[in-house]
Amino acid sequence: MKKIKKTSSFLIILYLFLTVFPNVSSAHAYIIESTPAENETLKTAPNEVKIQFDESIQPKFNSIIVTDSNGKQVDKKNGAIDSKKPSILKASLKKNLPGGTYRIRWKVISNDGHPVQGVIPFQIGTGTVQNPSSVTETKGYTPHLDLVIIRWLQYLGIACYVGLSFFYLVVAPKEVVEVRSIEKTLFKFIWSGYALLLLSNLFSLPLQATILLGSSWSEVFSSDALGQVLAYTLFGKMWIIQMGILLTLAFTTYFLTKADARKQLFSWACFILGFGMVVTKAFTSHAASQANQFLSISMDALHLLAASVWIGCLIGLVVLLPLLKNSEMKQSYVNTFQRFSNWGISLVLLLTATGIFNGFQYIPTISSIFHTDYGRVLLAKVILFIIMLIFAAVNNFKGKKAKEKGVVSSLWGELIVGMVIIVMTVILTNLPTAMSAPGPFNEKKTVNHGNSISFQVGPNVIGENNYEITLKNRKGEPLKDIAQITLTFTHNDMNMGEDTITLAKTADGQYTAKGMNFNMAGKWNVHVHVLTKNLENIDTDFQCIVGSR
Repeated sequence: MKKIKKTSSFLIILYLFLTVFPNVSSAHAYIIESTPAENETLKTAPNEVKIQFDESIQPKFNSIIVTDSNGKQVDKKNGAIDSKKPSILKASLKKNLPGGTYRIRWKVISNDGHPVQGVIPFQIGTGTVQNPSSVTETKGYTPHLDLVIIRWLQYLGIACYVGLSFFYLVVAPKEVVEVRSIEKTLFKFIWSGYALLLLSNLFSLPLQATILLGSSWSEVFSSDALGQVLAYTLFGKMWIIQMGILLTLAFTTYFLTKADARKQLFSWACFILGFGMVVTKAFTSHAASQANQFLSISMDALHLLAASVWIGCLIGLVVLLPLLKNSEMKQSYVNTFQRFSNWGISLVLLLTATGIFNGFQYIPTISSIFHTDYGRVLLAKVILFIIMLIFAAVNNFKGKKAKEKGVVSSLWGELIVGMVIIVMTVILTNLPTAMSAPGPFNEKKTVNHGNSISFQVGPNVIGENNYEITLKNRKGEPLKDIAQITLTFTHNDMNMGEDTITLAKTADGQYTAKGMNFNMAGKWNVHVHVLTKNLENIDTDFQCIVGSR
């Protein structure tokens, strides 16, 4: 019990550390700058087009094509990743392109293995009118049913194998696992977890090929697509490692279930190798796209490990429910239940801490929780997690009081909610995060003499935006006698110089402007300078995260 308390204390410290020092970054590659910029009008035709992403992109399955208003390809068909800067995709253009509207169609595979594609329109010359259909598009992969099923089986297999291995090693007391019939039952479910892992992993390779190529299952089997995925993508490298782990697990699991001696050794070998599968999954998740990969992948792996142990132990408790009807083994089951409840505190703290860390990485604003698919799915997952916690609290109370009434239904309830959370996790890890679409910016700050400045930006993306400043005094009344208001834009991560605009008055205390000052996604500082007619200066700064779409 002392060990559990120490672990809990450590996790509380970790929880505080992660909430105080979060990293804000993205997952799924998104554009931070393009040349030409979207909807930019050029006086003369450029020699090349170039798109810079927020991360290095994978060397295979990318494309960049430039077409005119008639759909004719006008680039030299040499689109490729910049050899000196792997975050840039570029293509040379044919000479002497006439005035008109052009479209850059691009597709890349981000570092976490997810495809992203889009269209950037631009115009050459001022004598033509831009085609209304030439709108900017950026979209990532939307999870289909085949992905949800295969990845759900994979996560369930990990939970069953790793969680039950932990249950057999640590949670279940000796008087339980030493009963041969119980041990055989647990081993049967451990083998079931292995079978799910093997089957889902075999199917995950052609699944990934269909995602990267946008092809059907039959097409990827009739081409060299599988070989290209294995040779040129991070997913392929991790898949080979996973198959190596699964091959080794076949031997260690066999010896665990058949050997009479050294079962402890084989049990730990199975658990550690199972954790290796968890780590490889983290390498192909959103965490692989972060600036601090070591920390992000570690947190993602710990999150998945804690979830797997929790759900796997629940499976173990459900499997052993018949012991409640056995008068000789009833107390042993109660002891098992209580031991799991003690571990459950540490698991919940670890899940919460790593979950909040991931939330800070992928959710830039409160509004993005509600207006992006990623945010809405994450919100659903959090609600389900709270429901699962309620079931866990009820089960913990019953376990401590050794109460049998209702324990079967509440255990099943906790497990079923956990299974649904796995579905949410599958969808979440394959959606573009909210970082590329943080939504409109709206923030208020108190400045000199209790006056307030509110700054609004919409839609808060690369390209043209509407800026609005609202000034009020301490009584909430519009601030008058303003001579001038300017906004100065500075990118926080790249030295791009400063860009300053002056706002126009639309009403007392209200000033607006429209401009293309956000020409790159990411973190920007907007300095607001207010000059009153009395020559008093009012200054403040706002930190904006600008989206790419």
